[in-house]
Amino acid sequence: MKAITYHQFGSVDVLKYEEAALPALPDDGVLVSQRASSINVVDYRARTGLLAPFVNKKFPKIPGADVAGVVIAVGSKVKGFSVGDAVLGATDPFKGGALAETVAVLAKNLVHLPSEVAFTQAAALPIAGVAALESVRDLGAVKAGQSVLIYGASGAVGLYAVQLAKHFGAHVTAVSGAAGIEVLKNLGADLVIDYRKGPIKFNKQFDVIIDYSSQFPFNAARAILAATGRYVDASPNIPKFILSMIGNLFRRQKNLMLATATKAADLLTILDLVQKNKLAITIAKNFPLDQAKQAFTEMERGGTVGKIVVQVG
Repeated sequence: MKAITYHQFGSVDVLKYEEAALPALPDDGVLVSQRASSINVVDYRARTGLLAPFVNKKFPKIPGADVAGVVIAVGSKVKGFSVGDAVLGATDPFKGGALAETVAVLAKNLVHLPSEVAFTQAAALPIAGVAALESVRDLGAVKAGQSVLIYGASGAVGLYAVQLAKHFGAHVTAVSGAAGIEVLKNLGADLVIDYRKGPIKFNKQFDVIIDYSSQFPFNAARAILAATGRYVDASPNIPKFILSMIGNLFRRQKNLMLATATKAADLLTILDLVQKNKLAITIAKNFPLDQAKQAFTEMERGGTVGKIVVQVG
């Protein structure tokens, strides 16, 4: 099969489009003929070695986690999926494997894909959509009437988070570059701020602050966070996890780390909102599989509004 591979950690230059071995069929999983995937920050961090403590050292590796395709083989312990089913899900983002013509996926991380949702649209949902749901609903515990501030709101996860926060009844302030302002307004943000116009001064406190930009750390956010407010950090690392866990024992303002785990139940929640036209999918660009290096370059350059999708089949 054809796949995007890398034989060492590094920049986009380590990526190759080449023949790769077919993945083994897990007893508790399926093989999927990929139709589309997408690029996520975790894919970049794994490839560069930033997540090396969590990634095995066996090469070559295939990046990517988002899966949207058709089942071509079913493991002996799998129930509920058959050859020919259209499915949506994700691999373990630390292990990758999705930027390939055939992908092995655990059945517990898959759901059936409704026929009205295109593969290229669906591929933009698993990692980013679930990350937004977990940061807004679970960590942020956003409720009706609350005030929510979202930094990096025009990125792949931020666009979903803005819509979800509005869905839960919050007043949403979104911080973005100029390119994302109109998109965010159309998606329902109550106030959109262009961070490039100079230092931002807020005249209110927020119940929940979510940072997808890595530019507004907890220590800076505390001044405008409510006394019992929640701050969600979407770019955690081991030291941050340790410090936040200890600090949260002694303060009312909570510093919470996002570590996305793609579960079937969350995927179904996201799909339901899409089908009910309550969650829009914003695709920034589509690339064919053999141009995945360009897709990574585009994502890592920053400033992209929405998801970058890679079409495989």
